[in-house]
Amino acid sequence: MAQLLLAREEIVKFFKRYEIFIVPVLKFFLGLFVFASINSIGYAHEALVPVMDSVAPWMLNVLFAVLFVVMPMNLTWIAIILMTTIQFSANMEAAVAVFIFLLLIFLFYARMATKESIVIIFTLIAFRFNVPYLVPLVVGLYFPVTAVIPVTVGVFIQAQFAGISRLMAPGAATAAADRDAVEILGELPAAFADVYSTIMGSFAGVETWIFTAIIFAMVIVLVHFISRLSIDYSKEIAIGLGCVMTIFGFIIAIIINTAAANIGAMLLGALVCGFIAIIIRFFDGILDYQRAEAVHFEDENNYYHVKIIPKVIMTKSQRSVKRIRPQLPENPLENAQEEEPNA
Repeated sequence: MAQLLLAREEIVKFFKRYEIFIVPVLKFFLGLFVFASINSIGYAHEALVPVMDSVAPWMLNVLFAVLFVVMPMNLTWIAIILMTTIQFSANMEAAVAVFIFLLLIFLFYARMATKESIVIIFTLIAFRFNVPYLVPLVVGLYFPVTAVIPVTVGVFIQAQFAGISRLMAPGAATAAADRDAVEILGELPAAFADVYSTIMGSFAGVETWIFTAIIFAMVIVLVHFISRLSIDYSKEIAIGLGCVMTIFGFIIAIIINTAAANIGAMLLGALVCGFIAIIIRFFDGILDYQRAEAVHFEDENNYYHVKIIPKVIMTKSQRSVKRIRPQLPENPLENAQEEEPNA
């Protein structure tokens, strides 16, 4: 255990020493993944394909990744909205619907809660890497309860990918290119009715995403409040209870929804996500509860009760080995001869 703590301290020191370089690099790779995922949607209008092919896709992704590092979050959201709309432009009706939906999210939430809005991106990334159960655990530990909103939005967006993809007919781009503006405008009401019925049908119906959003919200609230209790190992207990609630919540959802879901995969995924959350907590800080102290003091207006728990900080002990040898006379024979006359 000591070696593990020493390794943690070395990693934390290295990160703090080079944080000014590491954080931009991490943001660059995050932006690279986000915009590469958007550009891989592949439903762009055929009129835009030559323009997009004139620039290598990797160069475009790198450019937007660099902008992701230097731009404020509001401008990043605008870039994400525009790029996503372009990728669905093969079906003009679906592109407009996606643009309006993402714009409403930006205007009514992301613009005002820039720090919490990043949770939407993290939620989509977690689904992409098949670790969605990690989201409520980490969000409950490090975000306020209001982070339930971006998590729910992320779950909803993830659930709508399949429905929107069904609206993208294989020949949508060609059909749209053959029609003039008057025909497109004349067909917009009927097309928007189809888009609206598809989205609202999944929104109002008893779908998997609704159960997922409710369970995630419950786990976030549970982890948030338990991790802030004044008890030993509160954060570790919160992660464990969050995993238990996730498992039982999805088992109940599977029974109610009668969906053909793999309970074993869900159980394994929840345990793996709990282990990842423990690792994140390990690097965030380890507390020494054996040396905890309670301090009481007061002033004229208030009485204070403070619990102090020191962090575990391991450092490499500097050891110096010193050999101790008995001091022998330089010439024992001479000393013996000097002692004989005296005898």
